[in-house]
Amino acid sequence: MSILNDIVDKLRPRLENRKRMIPMERLLEQTLVLPPRRDFKSAFRGNGIHVIAEIKRASPSKGLIRKDIDVPSLALELEGAGAAALSILTEPHYFLGDESNLELAAAVVSIPLLRKDFIFDEYQIVEAKRFGASCILLIAAMLPARRFIQLLEFAHSIGLDVLGEAHTEEELETAMAADLIGVNARDLHTFNTSLERSAALLKRIPASHISIAESAVKTHADLKMLQDAGAQGFLIGETLMRAEHPGHTLKELLQCC
Repeated sequence: MSILNDIVDKLRPRLENRKRMIPMERLLEQTLVLPPRRDFKSAFRGNGIHVIAEIKRASPSKGLIRKDIDVPSLALELEGAGAAALSILTEPHYFLGDESNLELAAAVVSIPLLRKDFIFDEYQIVEAKRFGASCILLIAAMLPARRFIQLLEFAHSIGLDVLGEAHTEEELETAMAADLIGVNARDLHTFNTSLERSAALLKRIPASHISIAESAVKTHADLKMLQDAGAQGFLIGETLMRAEHPGHTLKELLQCC
């Protein structure tokens, strides 16, 4: 995927610079004194609608989504509105995120956090824990299956959950190594979204996994359709970030089912 290759190519120099500034060994030491974070998988237990509310400024397909981002304020607003977890974008070039956003959110909320980024290196996983995440995203489309497993096992070894993301049936086979499976409605070639395609993939996920519907959820009807297809959680970003009051919009969505 050219967009994924472009993102990774831009991330590498920045990552190498961070490695020089704080070596892996020191970063790992810093994680040992952190307070425990809530288990990510626990956010999807029980009845009701479990939403991972996403905090982001922009995306490659939509450009700037929300000009002003006050991460602590948004995190508290979304937690108060009933978010089961938060997804924090940390990719700087296309999503205008930063690792500091994860730390800012972790300082004010008790719900678990997902580091949403394009992870290809163990160092990024240790950073995720250091800055307060309970879970990382691994994208099957950008990782060979063997590398996906290596990164997943490393994340588990330092106490992080993994959300494996798939867009196609082939990617789903790789992502199934994770306990949490995110089905993304966006086609990486065209950037178009299809909830029908998501629903078809969600139906292929066994009950032993936690299935999360990602992208393009805008209405009560969208949530209900995906829930009927087997989704146990929903990652919602743009719909919330475009709202004047994201917490109010989240409450409306949670009252639907």
